Amino acid sequence: MSILKYSVVKLLEAPNALSPTVTEGKMGESVTILKEHGDWLEIKTDWDNYPGFVPKEAVANHEWQVENPLITASLASLVYLEAKVQSPILQRLPIGIRLKLLEPSDRWFKIQLPEGTVGYIQKGDTVLEEAFQFASLPKLRASLVAWALKFNKAVPYVWGGTSSFGIDCSGFVQHLYRLHNLPLERDASEQGNGKYLVNIQRGDILPGDLIFFKGFSHVGMAISHFDFIHATTDTKPMVQISQVDDPHWVTQTIQYSRYKF
Repeated sequence: MSILKYSVVKLLEAPNALSPTVTEGKMGESVTILKEHGDWLEIKTDWDNYPGFVPKEAVANHEWQVENPLITASLASLVYLEAKVQSPILQRLPIGIRLKLLEPSDRWFKIQLPEGTVGYIQKGDTVLEEAFQFASLPKLRASLVAWALKFNKAVPYVWGGTSSFGIDCSGFVQHLYRLHNLPLERDASEQGNGKYLVNIQRGDILPGDLIFFKGFSHVGMAISHFDFIHATTDTKPMVQISQVDDPHWVTQTIQYSRYKF
């Protein structure tokens, strides 16, 4: 098995550093190597079967499976060489990276990263895996909204992005669901026509439902019956909240969908 070594790894359309990004993978994510191309690898992300090209140096040939992992919970979590903020910074991690806890304390956790580095992270930048496990659907919906709001007006729109460093519309909703261990396809067109959703009516919208727009070119997630959050380039390129019935968006809406929880 192989995993990605860096905090965020761009998968490119071709084995060329100037090629467009098709998606991103994150540290510790398992991938399948399809073919070698000189200093490049053609890979497929195991989570959503998305292909692309990455430099060989971005992939490590080992497994990363941790029982009861810590999960990074801040838009940018810093890993230090020592348990103090004056220490050199080893890594800057986005939300959702799974870490191995070596030694806990009141403020600092000694941890191991998927690629083997040992360092220290502040307790407040992490949550336990149980933070994404819920016994009731209303609590799950509330959690989807709470994590989505962390991104609001704080994360830029980035084509092909899937992380809290920068994200696109379908990467955003996929990331929110993935945090809660719910699979979802990568692209908006695949999501809207995929196997995980069922269509609903406008009047039935609840937090966590998805809204698709013209030609499945855009997607957002409802955070209430009246508002949705999305990564968009409209007005300002960033994650932001819009109104479900806003004339600009309602005329482009083609589908309201609900996850088959």
